[in-house]
Amino acid sequence: MRQRTPWTIVMLLLLPLVGACSSAPATPTTSMTYDQQFSFAGVNKIYIEPASRTDAATIQVSDAQIQRINSALTDELARKGFQVVSSSRQADLFLSWYLVTRDLVEADARDCQGCDMAVEGGARYAKGTLIVDMIDPMRNQPVWRSVLKTELTAEPGTAAAEQARLAAAAAIFARFPPQ
Repeated sequence: MRQRTPWTIVMLLLLPLVGACSSAPATPTTSMTYDQQFSFAGVNKIYIEPASRTDAATIQVSDAQIQRINSALTDELARKGFQVVSSSRQADLFLSWYLVTRDLVEADARDCQGCDMAVEGGARYAKGTLIVDMIDPMRNQPVWRSVLKTELTAEPGTAAAEQARLAAAAAIFARFPPQ
């Protein structure tokens, strides 16, 4: 029987830990600003405004991507105890988001359950910056903003992509409401 050196034993014990660290996804980081004069104490109901289809950035985001982003934001708000309402008249705040795209990724949607089919062959998925605003309906002015640099996957219908969206939504709302 071959005797192992202490260094070999240490390496064998650390190898699984190093492998786990290298395969762990990076935690999304955000920046956040807010109106310090606004009281978030009475905020319970939030209305997600429909995505705009009037500017170049949002035209590049597919309907399926919009649904997935809205779903992740809704899930995280619910997890934090907020109610997402279907009418703006019921809301304490309006949520508006947009994705400023910097890059498009080509992917074959036939290889990905839940992916969008593009008109010209492969599906296109945007990378860029996701900006989420909370708007005071009384003043029609933003009172809170979170900015997230995104690296959306080319296969949005996968379980890994769903986990990434949920992690991104958690990062976006990590400091909402501000203390």
